[in-house]
Amino acid sequence: MKYDVVVIGGGHNGLVASCYLALHGLKVGLFESNSFLGGMASTPSLWSGFRVPVGAYVLSIFRSEIARDLGLFERGLKLIPKDPGMTIFLGRGRVLSSWSSLDKTVKEIEKISDRDARSYVEWSKLWGFIADILDYLYLNPPLNLSEVLDLASRALRLASHVRIGGFIEDIPRILISPASRILNEFFESEEVKALLVEDAVVGELVAPSSIGSSLVLVHHYMGNITGVRGQWAYVAGGMGRLSEIIADRCRELGVDIHLNSRVEEIIVKNGRVLGVKVNGRIVESRFIISTIDARVALLKLVKWDEAELDKTIVRKLRSLKSIGASSKIIVATRSLPKLRREYEEFTDRIYRSSALTIDSVEYVENAYREAIVKGISSKPWISINTQSYLDPTVAPEGWHLISLFIQYTRYDEPSGWSEESRRRLIDYTFNVLGEYFEDFSVKAEKLLVLTPKDYEVMFNAPGGHIFHLSMSLDQVWAYRPILELSKYRTPIRGLYLGGSSSHPGGGVTGAPGYLSARSLLEDLGILKPRRVSLPSLILGFLKRRFRF
Repeated sequence: MKYDVVVIGGGHNGLVASCYLALHGLKVGLFESNSFLGGMASTPSLWSGFRVPVGAYVLSIFRSEIARDLGLFERGLKLIPKDPGMTIFLGRGRVLSSWSSLDKTVKEIEKISDRDARSYVEWSKLWGFIADILDYLYLNPPLNLSEVLDLASRALRLASHVRIGGFIEDIPRILISPASRILNEFFESEEVKALLVEDAVVGELVAPSSIGSSLVLVHHYMGNITGVRGQWAYVAGGMGRLSEIIADRCRELGVDIHLNSRVEEIIVKNGRVLGVKVNGRIVESRFIISTIDARVALLKLVKWDEAELDKTIVRKLRSLKSIGASSKIIVATRSLPKLRREYEEFTDRIYRSSALTIDSVEYVENAYREAIVKGISSKPWISINTQSYLDPTVAPEGWHLISLFIQYTRYDEPSGWSEESRRRLIDYTFNVLGEYFEDFSVKAEKLLVLTPKDYEVMFNAPGGHIFHLSMSLDQVWAYRPILELSKYRTPIRGLYLGGSSSHPGGGVTGAPGYLSARSLLEDLGILKPRRVSLPSLILGFLKRRFRF
C-alpha cells in the first residue's frame, strides 16, 4: 500500500486535512485507531440507539470558510442554535440567560443592574472587535505574541475610523489579563460576571484569577458558524455528524479511510519519512500529517534518536503542559429530571440552553482551589446540555440524553482515578444538581463517566486535556506546540503536524488540519505561500467588520 500522504488520526482535523489534500489531487490514506471517526468530536453508539457525545457537544468555532470550501451544509450539515445559549442558576429560584439577541440579553440584565446592561453592550462590541482581528490570524500561520500585539496595534491606528468605545489601546492588556480583572472592570453585579466567566476557564486547569484566562475567553467567543458571532449550536444528529459529513466528502475525493488502524511507528530514514507501520504492516508514503498530539507523534511514534531530532526540541516537548481539568458524565433518562418548584417556570429555557451551576465567580475560584489540593472539587461547576430536548434523533423514542460537563477534576487526581474516586465524582455531581433538580440521580438509568484518564486512553491525549495542550500564554500562536514546530513543519522532511496541539489550538475549529494541509501544498508548489502582513490584516479585518 502506498500513498502520497498518510494522515494520522481520524478526528475532525485529520478529516479536514485529508479533504484539502485530496482536493488538490494527492492520493491520501487516513488511519484512525478507534472504530469510529471524529475523535473528541464524535458521538458513537455506545448504547444502542443513542448518539453519545463523548467529547465536544456544541459547535461554534468551526471555521465557516472550511465549511464553505468543503460544501458541508450542501452535504447535510444542519445546526440547531441554542437560544438562550447559556442559563445560570443564581439560587432562590432565580436564573440569568444570555440570548442570541443582544437587546434581549440587555433587557434581562437590566433587571439586575442598569449600569451592567449598558456595559454589556460595550463588552459585546469589544470582544466582537477582537474576534474579527483574531479571525484573520487564526487561518494564517501563527505569529508570536509580540508580533500579534504589534500588528494589532498598528492596524487599529490605521483603521481608526472603527469605533468601539475607549478600549482600543487596552486590547493588548485585556488579552493577557485574568478574566476576573476584566469582568470586574466592566461589571458591578456578581450575577452578570457569573454569566460570562465559564468561557474563560472551560477545559483548563485555571481560575478566573489566572493570568491569561481572558485569552481563553476570546477563543470561545470567536465562533460564527451559525452566522451569529458567539452563538453555539447543536449539530443535528449529534456532533459526530460533522465528522461523518467531512468523511463522506473525503471519500468522494478518493481518500482511503482506515478504522481500527493504529499507527505504531513513523518510519524515518536519513531525516526523511518513508511511511508508517500500521497494525504491524508497512504503508509507504512521501508525506505524513499527524493530527494526534505532537508529543505522541514525535516522542513515541518517531525513533527520535535515529531521526537525529534536536535534543532541544525533545526537551521542550517533554516540558509542555497538559493537565486535564474536566470530566463528563453522560446520562440517559426515560423522562427529563424535574426542576425544583422555585425553578419550574424556567424548565423550557434551561433545557434549551447550556444550564450552568455557577452563581458567582467566587464559586468557580473555590472549585479550582479545592481541586488543586484534593484533585476533585466537591462542589464543581457543571454545564448541563440536553440535546435530545431540541433534537430527538440522538436518543431512542421515549429517552433523553444529557451531557454533564464537570470542572474541576484534575488528571493527576491523587488516587489515579480509582473506582472510589469515580464514585465520589458521581456523588459530588448529583449533590450539586440536587440543589436545582428534584430527582436527577433517580432518573438516571444509564451513566457513562469519562475522566481525564479516560480521555488520555481513548484519544491518545497526554494528560487527558481536551485541547491536547493547555491554552496558556506560553503555549499559543507561535509557541504552540513549540517555536521550532509552530509552522506545521518538523525537522523531519515530509512530516507535518496538524492537530489541536498546533495553532490555533483546541476546540472544534478544523483550522489546524486546514493549515497543515496548506503548508504541505505550499511546499509542493501547488499553492502560493501566504504570510500575515499589515495590509492583509487590515483588509481581512475590514471585510469581517463591514461584510464587504
